[in-house]
Amino acid sequence: IAPLFPPKILLIPTGIHDPKHIEETCINRPDGSCCPVELSISMVNLESGRVYIASLRDITERNTAQERIRKLAFYDTLTGLPNRSVFLDRLELALENAKRHNDLVAVMFIDLDRFKRVNDTLGHTVGDHFLTQVAKRLHNTVRTSDTLSRIHMDEDAPLLTRLGGDEFTLLLSRIRNANDVARVGQRVLEDLRRPVTVHGHELVLTGSIGIALFPGDGDDIDALLRNADVAMYQGKKSGRNQATFYSSSMNEAALHVLTLEEELRRALQNGGFEVYYQPKISIQTREPVGAEALIRWNHPQRGLMMPGEFLPVAEETGLIGPISDWVLEESCRQIKKWALSGKEPLPVSVNISNQQFNGDQILNIIKRVLKETGIKPSLLELELTESIVMENAPYALDLTRSMRTIGVTLSIDDFGTGYSSMSHLKRLAVDKLKIDRSFVMDLGEDSDDEAIIQAITALAHSMHLTVIAEGVETEAQFELLRRHSCDEAQGFLFSKAVPADEFARWLK
Repeated sequence: IAPLFPPKILLIPTGIHDPKHIEETCINRPDGSCCPVELSISMVNLESGRVYIASLRDITERNTAQERIRKLAFYDTLTGLPNRSVFLDRLELALENAKRHNDLVAVMFIDLDRFKRVNDTLGHTVGDHFLTQVAKRLHNTVRTSDTLSRIHMDEDAPLLTRLGGDEFTLLLSRIRNANDVARVGQRVLEDLRRPVTVHGHELVLTGSIGIALFPGDGDDIDALLRNADVAMYQGKKSGRNQATFYSSSMNEAALHVLTLEEELRRALQNGGFEVYYQPKISIQTREPVGAEALIRWNHPQRGLMMPGEFLPVAEETGLIGPISDWVLEESCRQIKKWALSGKEPLPVSVNISNQQFNGDQILNIIKRVLKETGIKPSLLELELTESIVMENAPYALDLTRSMRTIGVTLSIDDFGTGYSSMSHLKRLAVDKLKIDRSFVMDLGEDSDDEAIIQAITALAHSMHLTVIAEGVETEAQFELLRRHSCDEAQGFLFSKAVPADEFARWLK
């Protein structure tokens, strides 16, 4: 025998009838560590009798490779948590046991709020380290949970998994009631709110949790996963940083969103949208000085739909970017049509969505559209909401300056409803401030609104900015705005938003 290992006396048990007997065992290395080996015993019949030949083979590398394959197949490589495959297997087993014992099973979807900001601002390396620490924290929270400490069997233990990105799932089996699940959810939320330090950055992120219970919220895997996901997104829409239990009404809302999303895609492909135009009026002369482009949807069944009825769904589903791009392009094409008709066109303002502003193509789109249409850049005005600009102030400063170099006009929309820093506002390369309609609607009845408008106007003029008031509906409102030196106004007092042809007739 070639001594691959230190010499050993190998005892062959009697009574072996299988000519090829193989089993795994373990022997000690000289350093005392255990070496997994494969023991192979074969039998040879000789004239003198049976001879047993035994051989040992070191299978350390094979076992290591198998373990690596197993981890790749069943565990997340970043956090070390079980993956979706393990979760689905355990959930199937938990549901089978629950049906036999009439128990409850809870599926929890955990999604970090605004995690994308971490990757975008600090890089994916910091984001990955953050996820790793969050995974450890969640694992410890679940393992030490008072609610779940009574569980001893492995198949009933709480299972925390990572589905991918910043999404985690938690499976709770053989629970007593929904209050137990709620208590675990609150504990998870509290742990997520604690600061995490990564590469010198102290990060604080909240989480949104969606909860679905078996059997009330679904009696199979697909239903439970779908409903937990629906509940999680409902929690995000309601303000984030909360654990939300699923209810049947959420499914109706989710179905409505899904249907509307499909219809929005078709409308974008088939020309189902139309741009309407609402005039802007000089308060001093009452003459038209511009227009705002506003989208409308000619729905085949519901008729003309206003932006408030479908744009929230477009924002939720990511369609707001391409829809906003279309409005920008269509508005510029319309300016060109008016210019070709022989009359000097008025400047048209177009709303820029959050997705457009934070994307990397907005400058290229503006340059391309201006080049294709050949219109003067000064005829295009871009409206940015106060919240969009202040959400990432340093980025906004650079982007607005780049937009200004193109020659377009910039205005801050809905001013007064956000949280503008005056120092940032002073440095922004904008030309106009648009006072939100909420301050205009009660002019003449609310002295506070009048004082706010007076202060905004004085502030804007001190920075050489034009002030526009929207939502003007009465002569009394118009007169107060004129008295406080507001520059421009728009609203139903002059005209509602109308199609391009009707707007041209209105101008005449």
